[in-house]
Amino acid sequence: MIDEKRLEETLVAALRKHGHSVTSQRVTIFRALAKRRDHPTAEALHEQLANQGNAELSLATVYKNLHLFESIGVARAVATPDGRARFDVPLVPHHHLYCTGCGAVVDVEDGVEVALAPHLEQETGFRVTGAEVVLEGLCLACQQAKPPSRGFRRSSGRRKKRLPA
Repeated sequence: MIDEKRLEETLVAALRKHGHSVTSQRVTIFRALAKRRDHPTAEALHEQLANQGNAELSLATVYKNLHLFESIGVARAVATPDGRARFDVPLVPHHHLYCTGCGAVVDVEDGVEVALAPHLEQETGFRVTGAEVVLEGLCLACQQAKPPSRGFRRSSGRRKKRLPA
């Protein structure tokens, strides 16, 4: 269960710490993002907000604030293979599953360990401070879906004999 009050307090503290004002638009966008577990794109979040009576929020405002939230550490953009930025409020450290069929992004909070070679920092001088894993595959719904009908039959796998020309 999401503790909305705690999340909002985290947002307000982070905005003030980084010298940004606390506006009703920012709070509205953050609340909507924090309630979603489906890692929405800016467009999807904008559409939701517009449908909820927030027509004054432009898509540009939603984008700008999502990137602001990311820069102050209260949200993050999830890298997905489709190249579209998806956003998440990281309540706890976690990884993601990405469905290559429908584009769904699902949190994986337990059971995925990321082991980094201990010599990595020695060899490269790069200090790793975190890692996020995005595992690709097909969700259950996409695995069970029937292939779309396109008006032609699938080949039986047998090759037709070519006739001499």
